[in-house]
Amino acid sequence: MRSKFSFFIIGVFLGAVTSYFFIFSYINVHPSKDIPTAGKYETFSLVHDGITRSYDVYTPRNFEAKSPVFFVFHGSFGTSEVMRLATGYDFEYLAEEKGFLVVYPQGYKKFWNDCRASADYESNLQDVDDVGFFVKMIDTLEKDFAIDTSKVVATGMSNGGQMMYRLAYEAPGKALLLAPLVSTIPVEDNNNCKKSGESVNIMIFNGTADKIAPYQGGLVSLFGNNSRGIVQSSDDTYEYWKSLGSSTEETVENLAELDGNPKSSVIKKISKGEKVVALYTLVNGGHIYASPNVEYSRYFNGNVRDINTSLEIYSVFESLTK
Repeated sequence: MRSKFSFFIIGVFLGAVTSYFFIFSYINVHPSKDIPTAGKYETFSLVHDGITRSYDVYTPRNFEAKSPVFFVFHGSFGTSEVMRLATGYDFEYLAEEKGFLVVYPQGYKKFWNDCRASADYESNLQDVDDVGFFVKMIDTLEKDFAIDTSKVVATGMSNGGQMMYRLAYEAPGKALLLAPLVSTIPVEDNNNCKKSGESVNIMIFNGTADKIAPYQGGLVSLFGNNSRGIVQSSDDTYEYWKSLGSSTEETVENLAELDGNPKSSVIKKISKGEKVVALYTLVNGGHIYASPNVEYSRYFNGNVRDINTSLEIYSVFESLTK
């Protein structure tokens, strides 16, 4: 009897280990570059609204006072370290070339309090003030690093992308440029953000094969959790921000095929006027950060390596500061 029980325990253990490695290989991310070592990577904290919040900072070797700052927000269940990995360290390598500061904020219990009213994570249920946290980080970084507060850029992926929309709605003057990735604005009855009605510079990157945040809008589902509710389509999201920006010119461009995979491509639609509003359609792209320097496993449903997202964001940022 004891022997059978032992074999049962061993079987359960091996099954658990096998499942772990299967899941890990199914949903993991592979950067093609090593962790940058030229600059300095540090963790800082501050207290906002009675909560101790943290953020990681990458300072490049050539950083100088009055340089720009790029905030990179992680997605659901994320951490600052995970977001570094998920972006292939692209922002840090680019910072070494351009001299800007890179900041990876940490969400409350690994989530951001975005606009989706139905979401069931603690940051939403407790109505955590993440906009205030963002503003306080800017003020603190100005004191500690002497950043140029007129040159603030923020991007985020998934839940972090949704946080970009909250910043666009409620703190439109705090960032020169916002770049939500794999996310669209919620439908009206699922949107609890306070809309300022002000225009913003915004770049949207969404994949047509995204099974988590559907390109055409609809129900957002992650690991079977549907609490995030219904969102609008990528085109409707683009049109909303375009409508606020007094568009005078719109162009559509099929970007060059670079990765040797004809099944994936990028269509860039950009509106220029009072503000710049852009939609990057990642054809056959999944729930991913598009870059030649990182590969997402099959759970995320399709890599796109025809653009480097960090370079695209920096290019638009640079055009806004000339």
